[in-house]
Amino acid sequence: MNDRLPYIDALKAVGAQLIVLHHLAFYGPMSDWTHRLLPDLVEWLSQDARMAVQMFLVVAGFLAARSLAPDGTLRTASVLPLLWQRYARVALPYLASLLVAVVCTEIARFWMTHDSLPDRPDLWQFVTHALLVHTLLDVDSLSAGVWYVAIDFQLYALLLGMLWLVRRLRPEAASGVDGWARRVVVLVVAASLFHFNRDADWDSWAVYFFGAYGMGVLAWWVSDPADRGRGLR
Repeated sequence: MNDRLPYIDALKAVGAQLIVLHHLAFYGPMSDWTHRLLPDLVEWLSQDARMAVQMFLVVAGFLAARSLAPDGTLRTASVLPLLWQRYARVALPYLASLLVAVVCTEIARFWMTHDSLPDRPDLWQFVTHALLVHTLLDVDSLSAGVWYVAIDFQLYALLLGMLWLVRRLRPEAASGVDGWARRVVVLVVAASLFHFNRDADWDSWAVYFFGAYGMGVLAWWVSDPADRGRGLR
């Protein structure tokens, strides 16, 4: 518990509630009726509340840097076990949630017909979701919001790959703090913000979102008390 960051937990708690309310205001038949009663609130929730996603991206990058490379250098050269651990940690609750969503959707079909209900999934659709590649293969989502799980895993893998590559090309970095990983992240953040994020064709790929995620990574590196004064050098 000593490793918890209460202010980060508070941010995630607030952001999670906003995202839930965003989906309730944006999807399903109840949103149409609620809009008649509280049009301004529902409009704000359906449009502006989704900005909480950007907060989640920054926080995810912040925590990933804290875990993988708190001083700017990847802690280990074995990246595949880390990637597998990340997948297992994400996939188990994610797959359980998908199964619940599919069952609930089937139950809902008995009471209503609405365009927010997805078609019945086939095996290929479920497999691509389980492997977190459905966004890359342009497969219809089984539930709203599951795209974020796939993108979060992509972002983690991208950061891990960059850190591993720097460590591999600069073996001396393994014995101490090295600034090359920081420079690489800054370059990819800039590429994301000024190129990829401006082209919606990239919105199924991690690099589209790396501007926000990388900001979180950089925020950890410049805020770590043990690293203070060194900045991004």
